[in-house]
Amino acid sequence: MVNRASQIPPTLAGGAIARGALFTIHGVRLGSSGQTTLVVTQGKTSTPVQILDVQARKIEALMPRSAPLGSAGLAVVADGQPSRPFPIEVTAFNPGIFSRNGEGWGPGRIDNIAGSGARAANSTSNPARPGQHVTLVTTGMGDAKEATVIIGNRSAKSGPPRATDRAGEEEITVRIPLDTERGCYVPVYLMAGPGRASNVVTMSISSRPGGCDPGPVPLLSAEKIGVVALSRTRMKARRTNASDAVLDDARIAFNATSSAPTLTPVRLLPPTGTCTAYTSSFQADADLSTSMSSIIGPGGRGLDAGATLTLNGAGASRSIGEVWRNAGSYRAHLGSASIADRRGSLPLFLEPGEFVLRGTGGRDVGPFHVAFSVPAPFNWIDRDQISVVDRSRAPTVHWNGTAPGQLMLIVARNVDQLTTAIGMCLCVARSSDGQLTIPPALLANVPASRDIPGTPFDELAIGSLAAKASAIQASGLNGGFVVSVYATARIVEYR
Repeated sequence: MVNRASQIPPTLAGGAIARGALFTIHGVRLGSSGQTTLVVTQGKTSTPVQILDVQARKIEALMPRSAPLGSAGLAVVADGQPSRPFPIEVTAFNPGIFSRNGEGWGPGRIDNIAGSGARAANSTSNPARPGQHVTLVTTGMGDAKEATVIIGNRSAKSGPPRATDRAGEEEITVRIPLDTERGCYVPVYLMAGPGRASNVVTMSISSRPGGCDPGPVPLLSAEKIGVVALSRTRMKARRTNASDAVLDDARIAFNATSSAPTLTPVRLLPPTGTCTAYTSSFQADADLSTSMSSIIGPGGRGLDAGATLTLNGAGASRSIGEVWRNAGSYRAHLGSASIADRRGSLPLFLEPGEFVLRGTGGRDVGPFHVAFSVPAPFNWIDRDQISVVDRSRAPTVHWNGTAPGQLMLIVARNVDQLTTAIGMCLCVARSSDGQLTIPPALLANVPASRDIPGTPFDELAIGSLAAKASAIQASGLNGGFVVSVYATARIVEYR
């Protein structure tokens, strides 16, 4: 059961449902030819809930403004059979911002307001200007008269919420601070409580006419695209005096898209000096992997670029084969070290320096070659000292030894293995900054660590990549690029 706009899992800090908020129930056998009703119960008090739409696996509903505050139970009664009460928290104020994809992240339902009062959807081709007013569509504002809106790293107060023509939806208007960061994916969120953010959406902001700055990952158009992601990931060993595990990885995709390529959370990199956040569930489709090479993947129909690609560099070469029965998708483990002493594993390959990727061509994509650089490793200064992350405080990570012109990606992520809730915070900094502080408000929806057996997911990682990607040119493609990432990570305890 989630706020329809934020989609934050109910077991996370931001998962409460506010009075007057739209929410969604996912389940099975929720509706059929008979009547379905909802009721919120607290002690001996029962309050009926308005249902807006019923499907067999999903219900859209509106939390009544008379619902009891605090812990309660919500039950679905379908064909006279009640479900077990689902534990929920009802609050007076817990807003969510609607995103255009309906998943609680990505470009928000935000309109730019011109001086004449005319409105137009904010987008990468129609960015807002610093100082301009914009509207955000929300739900869960309750009786609040205003909201604190964070745009990039800047704070602004909204005007009073106004009801839209859709039940449970509100609009708030806010003026973009003049010194707000510019970019295609500037993070936007509301302060939903002391030290806690709402879900985070993005908006495009530019000081110049035309489009916005997408950062290191170019904007992908709705055409034929080639994307190459190479990464070296170093994971700190959990055992004392054990060697780090190091893995060189390649993910390559050639795709034709019939519409705008599917956005993935890690691809929407915020401007330097800012952070964004995502929540999801293992039961959902969102990929919140910390693999730095997962920032790619345009989606769509695969394009045949040949059976094998060849990567040359560091005095050696590697073949990268097409994934079986998945045209246009190529993946390979290029080398590893200290990963449980795998038999037959190749030695490390992505050493700092110049590389060339070649393809002989296939049915859809012609021959190509592209040259690019692999970044040198940097030093995460306090990696060994940061074993615990207090989510209520502002943790700061430090680094040095980076090459000029690099960008740093900082990822804090965890999965609650009992409830399946996922939370991730992603920050971008200039390599020359040498440090970055993660906002506690964005860590609030990262699940706390649990001491249970199994593979740990509570990771903190830092990666470096070039500020601009190398371009791919080949017949049959309208564009493409290569990114190469060096990342170092460790398991931490989130408290």
